[in-house]
Amino acid sequence: MPFSIDNESDRQVLRLAGAVTVRDAQDLSAKLAECLEDETMLGVDTRGLEDIDTCILQLLYSLRKAFPALSFHDPSEAFLGAVDRCGLRRELLGAREDS
Repeated sequence: MPFSIDNESDRQVLRLAGAVTVRDAQDLSAKLAECLEDETMLGVDTRGLEDIDTCILQLLYSLRKAFPALSFHDPSEAFLGAVDRCGLRRELLGAREDS
């Protein structure tokens, strides 16, 4: 599976690895709904991500709206490239220019 959700101290971490595409969207959405609570701190780890499509970026954007404290740590080049191609840098990463 190209994603997992792990508990780390005071937050949960969504790890995306390999290729995460529309084929994974329903399973990812269901897993997120099952694991997350309103007050959950959530981080996204894309270091192992090689490919991501627009559908998953849209899911992450929706997640960002539901969890404003959502954070992305050390985003992969593949993730940043996809975010920029879709014009979602500000929406997903905020005003960070160094990412």
